[in-house]
Amino acid sequence: MRARTLPHGLNPTGLTETTLDLPAHWASALINGDYTSFDDSNPEDSDEMAIIDHIERLFGSCTGVSDTPEFRTHHDASADGVLPCDCLTYTFINYNEVGCG
Repeated sequence: MRARTLPHGLNPTGLTETTLDLPAHWASALINGDYTSFDDSNPEDSDEMAIIDHIERLFGSCTGVSDTPEFRTHHDASADGVLPCDCLTYTFINYNEVGCG
């Protein structure tokens, strides 16, 4: 995970850009909000949908994605129990309210 935030004086908008390496099969859900490839009755799919929801709450909207997947043994969802898989690099933008003086 890589996050980039400008110092307060240079970032009056409060935007934070974060890049995460995440499973390629999450692209439709992260980019378009389309979860039709997930089955609610499958516990693994339900767990992955919950992880995606958590990522979006933490890092904001997905605004970009790499073109070519790469197999990753370790990625930014590994700690959540997601197995090694083909991954893409996703870019998220989050707006954090910044108090003005």
